[in-house]
Amino acid sequence: MATKSKFSYEFVAFAVLMQSFLEIFQQNLIFVFGLPLEKTTAIRVALTAIPLSIAIVISLVRKWKIFVVVYLLTLLILLINIILFPQNNAVLRENSLRFLLPVVIPSALCLTSIPSVKIVESVLYKISWFTSILALFYVISFFSGTFVIDVYNMSFSYGLLLPMLSLYSKKKPHSIIASIVLFLIVLGIGSRGAAIIFIIYILYDLFQSRTKFAISVLILIFLIFLFFLTLPALMQWFENIGVSSRTLELLTSENIGYLSGRDTLYDRMIDVFWTSPIIGIGLFGDRLYLDGTYVHNILLELYLNWGIISATIIILFFMMKLIRVYKKSNKINRNILVKFFLASVAPLMFSGSYLVDYNLGIFIGVFFLINKTNKENIAFEN
Repeated sequence: MATKSKFSYEFVAFAVLMQSFLEIFQQNLIFVFGLPLEKTTAIRVALTAIPLSIAIVISLVRKWKIFVVVYLLTLLILLINIILFPQNNAVLRENSLRFLLPVVIPSALCLTSIPSVKIVESVLYKISWFTSILALFYVISFFSGTFVIDVYNMSFSYGLLLPMLSLYSKKKPHSIIASIVLFLIVLGIGSRGAAIIFIIYILYDLFQSRTKFAISVLILIFLIFLFFLTLPALMQWFENIGVSSRTLELLTSENIGYLSGRDTLYDRMIDVFWTSPIIGIGLFGDRLYLDGTYVHNILLELYLNWGIISATIIILFFMMKLIRVYKKSNKINRNILVKFFLASVAPLMFSGSYLVDYNLGIFIGVFFLINKTNKENIAFEN
């Protein structure tokens, strides 16, 4: 019975965490096998919906009260938005029915039904290895001449971000090597965001390790110096193999802060925000002003969606909760919390939308599990 129960927990974690694998799988279908985007999207939706539906049923049996409360509250918020912001109704219905209700919210709720974050970590580590194999297949196919890489691939790099962090955090020699290989792949064909986040996690890991602070600082300075010293040679190597690395071009040209046109989006939507600063422009309201796209910044999106008062309360509440849970966690859980925060929330500062991004649901689920573990530890100590 215990084995059966453990398998069901692992299946739930697998159903929620497999999106990184599916992202790289889809990229292989498009570029290596030449399938059209529409067909690969349909395949990915099916591979997402089937296991996630089963996971929802399993979790619903265990945590049906939480599901009922969360969905009633969500539907109430959506209804209020439909009444207050009728101009958003079409885009609100489309995105809510495609992403928010069937994927983002279930991703968080399903993880809360798992008894321990250790199960999540174990499943994620296995998925990370399978994802790495797909990434290597992608690169080998490029070298064999199956396709040409002529532009950087943001989706590919963010699909590798969580596996990179997971493999590195395992601290085994072969897993660290695999994470560095993925990092080099991201440097070559991916976006700078994922590469920078990976570096930030390594720096955090150095500073919080048991190594004395002074030694950590020396190691940090050496790694930074070595990294920038090798940039020109690394860029030349990529060019020799036929890859033009946009990330390395920005680094070597001292233009790493280039916003790729996002500053224009920010300026435009800030002006829109001040037309209705108290109540905002409603959920998904930025899509109406940006021809269907989003503002690419979670903080600005929150203020646009909720208004200055509600958004400030939401941001301060989650910041305080995050700091509190971090302080009460042991070293292992702190590392897990930081890892998922960097992989799930940090990218939303310059890419994606919190209303449709499954990664935010994953972070909320992991956050809940770590908070629950802290409470159990305190109760046990008492």
